[in-house]
Amino acid sequence: MILNPNAENFGQNYSWEGIKKMLQPEKFVFQEHVAPTSESCHEIIASLKNENARYFIIVGGDGTLNEVVNALYNHAYDTTRVVLALIPSGTGNDWARTHNIPATDKELARLFLDGKIMPHDVGIVCANTATGTQQRYFINIAGFAFDAEVIQRMNKSPLPKKGNKMLYLKNLFLSLLSNKPVRCRLRVDEQVYEKDVFSLAVGICRYNGGGMMQVPMADFSDGVFDIVLIEPLNMFEILTQLPKLYKGTHISYKKIHHYKGREIEIVPQRHIPAEVEGELAGEGAFTVMPALSAINVLVP
Repeated sequence: MILNPNAENFGQNYSWEGIKKMLQPEKFVFQEHVAPTSESCHEIIASLKNENARYFIIVGGDGTLNEVVNALYNHAYDTTRVVLALIPSGTGNDWARTHNIPATDKELARLFLDGKIMPHDVGIVCANTATGTQQRYFINIAGFAFDAEVIQRMNKSPLPKKGNKMLYLKNLFLSLLSNKPVRCRLRVDEQVYEKDVFSLAVGICRYNGGGMMQVPMADFSDGVFDIVLIEPLNMFEILTQLPKLYKGTHISYKKIHHYKGREIEIVPQRHIPAEVEGELAGEGAFTVMPALSAINVLVP
């Protein structure tokens, strides 16, 4: 168990003690670790490798899930033998939304009793800058340009961020006002496109931004990425297309494009930021590729 007590909805929709009580007659045994920071999460994962731990239950949000995934790969776990389960406790819970993971005691207990273990794709975002390369793994969606600019602006704010939805909406609006489209050369496998970019999402799963179905066609186990590129939109277009983002019906609009591929290269005319599961993943030009090995997840 990797528990993040700083997750926004930690313990609000469920009682971990209640779930444990339901599972005790089935002889489940849990080892609990509290990980309030990314550093503590990585330290715990590193120490558990020596114990041959293979089954991880994450009590937290998308960010905690991302930290665990990165720690597992960075510490060279054999991820083909690892199984992840998530008790969703964050603000957005977008990965859980794709997999229809519930958040009540009884339903979560049934997940551990009746759930299916399935292989799940994992991607790597490599940021290429003048000072070198940095990389981050992701299991949901990697967002570039506007998506990451909102996160950047949030991180610079001195105000408390936990559960501050008004702060998020404020920074979303300010990012819309200040956004400057950037010309990008996008390579998807052997195909090359030149586009002005407002937003670019590379999806393994379907949802981001707290419920927007930005990549509605994504399949988490098909071995390829689905890419949704949004060209610059005027304010009227933003207002008309935003509701469609939540329904996944925006793909048919003339300024929104869908591509599919295994290796993606993004070369902007100026540096743009990237984010994965709400965590910043560098700034510059980018390569996105599959991880060498997938991971396994427990889903209903």
